[in-house]
Amino acid sequence: MTFLDPLPPNAPPPDSFPLSSALGLRPRPGSGEPGERLTRSLGITFPAAGGETFRRSFLIVATAVLVHRYTGLDQVSVEVFDGTGTVSVVLSGDVGTGRLVEELTTSPVAGPVPAPAPGAVAVSFTGDAGRAEGTAAGCEMVLYADVAASRATLSLDGSRFDSAFADRIVGHLKVLLDRMAKAPGDPVRELDILTDREADTLLREWNATDLRLTDDICLHQAFEARAAAHPEAVAAVFGDESWSFGRVNLRANELAHRLIGLGVGPDVRVAVHLERTPDLLVTILAVLKAGGAYVPLDPAYPRARLERMVLGTDCAVMVSSRALAGALPTRVRHRLLVDEQPERPETPRENPLTEVGPDDLCYVIHTSGSTGTPKPIALRHRGVLNNLVDLNTRYDVGPDDAVLALSSPGFDMSVYEFLGITLAGGTVVIPEPEAGHHPASWLELVHRHRITVWNSAPPLMDLFLDFVEVTGDRRPLPVELSLTGGDWVAAAMPDRFRRAAPRLRFVALGGATEASIHSTAFEADPSTPWGGGHLPYGRPLANQRTFILDERMMPVPVGVAGELCIGGVGLARGYLGRPDETKERFVPWTYRDRPEERLYRTGDMARFSSDGLIEILGRKDFQVKINGIRVELGDIESALAARPGVKRAVVVPRAAPRGRTALVGYVTSQRPGALDSASLLQELRERLPEHMVPASVEIMDALPLNGNGKVDRRALASSAERGVRPPPVRARRSAAPGSWHRLVVEAWRDVLEADHLEDHDDFFEEGGDSMKAIRAMVRIDPRLRVSDLYRHRTAAALAAHLTETYGEPPAPSS
Repeated sequence: MTFLDPLPPNAPPPDSFPLSSALGLRPRPGSGEPGERLTRSLGITFPAAGGETFRRSFLIVATAVLVHRYTGLDQVSVEVFDGTGTVSVVLSGDVGTGRLVEELTTSPVAGPVPAPAPGAVAVSFTGDAGRAEGTAAGCEMVLYADVAASRATLSLDGSRFDSAFADRIVGHLKVLLDRMAKAPGDPVRELDILTDREADTLLREWNATDLRLTDDICLHQAFEARAAAHPEAVAAVFGDESWSFGRVNLRANELAHRLIGLGVGPDVRVAVHLERTPDLLVTILAVLKAGGAYVPLDPAYPRARLERMVLGTDCAVMVSSRALAGALPTRVRHRLLVDEQPERPETPRENPLTEVGPDDLCYVIHTSGSTGTPKPIALRHRGVLNNLVDLNTRYDVGPDDAVLALSSPGFDMSVYEFLGITLAGGTVVIPEPEAGHHPASWLELVHRHRITVWNSAPPLMDLFLDFVEVTGDRRPLPVELSLTGGDWVAAAMPDRFRRAAPRLRFVALGGATEASIHSTAFEADPSTPWGGGHLPYGRPLANQRTFILDERMMPVPVGVAGELCIGGVGLARGYLGRPDETKERFVPWTYRDRPEERLYRTGDMARFSSDGLIEILGRKDFQVKINGIRVELGDIESALAARPGVKRAVVVPRAAPRGRTALVGYVTSQRPGALDSASLLQELRERLPEHMVPASVEIMDALPLNGNGKVDRRALASSAERGVRPPPVRARRSAAPGSWHRLVVEAWRDVLEADHLEDHDDFFEEGGDSMKAIRAMVRIDPRLRVSDLYRHRTAAALAAHLTETYGEPPAPSS
């Protein structure tokens, strides 16, 4: 079957063509002419009691239940041929088969029965699909039943469904009829429809991932083995300085013994407040060697948020640097500065021996929380090591490889950059702080250090390729493996990257921080481009399992949307200190005769294709992905609602250019005129990371409500998609060709997709964010830095800064 691009999560399928809409199917290219049908025969199991009228009603109900299980529709319309017309079956609550059949009343319509609507689901009691085929024209599915013979023929629209689907759905109908007949009192919404063969495929065959990858060791022990085997090999590069495995291990040992002296041991948390430098690698390893779990604190995050993260994880020690020493109050019992370790001859330098084991915590990474407080996710050595070794083994990463460290320390993709590559014996190349925000620096480092592994969220990859394409640099990139995940990956991205890196293997990864970074993988095959708009999640990685379940935690058939749930060795211990939230998302699960196991409910809506690939459709809750980082909309709403004068706050996502997602906030005021958008946005920037700050905040008299009296988020999201306020028409200010002002304005118009900008328009208030700032830098001048745009936020101010700093702009190349 050919799937459509991802559908909006929770969006009900249109009434016409309910089955194919819910399955994301379009008419198949090269399929038969309209009217061609696929037919399958089956025997009918009826309840023991009941005459012909009861049996007819039973089949109508069964048809409606089957459609419900595929589409999620609670009210299903069934066309009944032979003079009855349309019957509406309501499937809600715990209603059973017997009650539905009793309540179903059908009566002939007066006059000729109207033709069924296109895409209708129908039942006919002629029993002869061939003789009555003309009546099925335009119907998606028709069940022709011979009640007396207990036989039926299922007829499907051959232009929308293929033979494999026909085989599956007739199998589901057989199972459903049997279960409805044997258990008429059971709620029809909970009846299992999977055949034994399909259940075995979904649950066992597609999850046959058991593989012994490592000994029963911890992350730091794997690094120690590398350091012992090849102490002179380069583990990290920073600027002009190289750090060998032996040097990193020795420095980490010294710091680890100091941490042990301060009481760090298994499951004790240590806050790591450092920029990306080799000291970050040393400190991470030192915490692990001491037996503790590191808590990364990105210095770019607002101070108040970092304080909440430290307090919420009850850190015993903080490790920072002299440059950042005054950025945070201690809030911990002990604080060490990694670049002020005194020389103590008595300090042991050998690998510490501790009682830490694979099931102890290795790090606690925060994700956005719906209450406004970041959620601390507690990960274990066993799961993280399994993931890193699996990636290295699967994609042949080894001592000759190097990766560029681009991810924030608070984003779990950074774990591969600092630990994953070094466990393979490779090198992490760390950009210097200021240069690290500019793609020009990335390109220079890629060539200078022969970066072979690219590891980033899709937006950073997009920025990098943008720069390569804009500059026209034709040198083939040495990158041989691209690992990307955490967000939608455009189907065109693999070929785009391969044009710059001809030897590239392109891998899209999926999963959740709660399951040790990555759980699924899809390698894009150059010979068979993916047909959808975004790459699929792929299949489960080693020792991990994936299930797609409905609201009742029952497996859904191939092609049917459900929630992606993850099991296996990678699961986190839970949310640190939050038992209720842990219980909600980490759940015990069993099905039929499967032994009970623990699953993480991702909140991602997904479906299986017929060959087992997982396709992600969107979110079922209030989470979105911004620049590859998971964001809980409730977190932003809580920050907005805490502002003085705000009565109510709602944040919704909207589609942004290049397949990205932007955010729009809506607030109501306690007093008219008490709020202004610019001040609210500025206050959010002081409290939230930049990627969580909405592109705009609209002040409204009232928020729209739905029929239940709740805020109508769909209406707000629809308004955001259309653009709540059209951009005002502004006069363009002319500028001399080649002037800084002209370069700035043209670049900003491009990245903001704005036709008009005034000199004193704020880049960020007009919809700019950190990613757009970097994209603007690429177009203006390679010497420009992100910090320049934050300090000089208007076109006039930035042009003046550039003139003062660099004089006239360079002449355009011919």
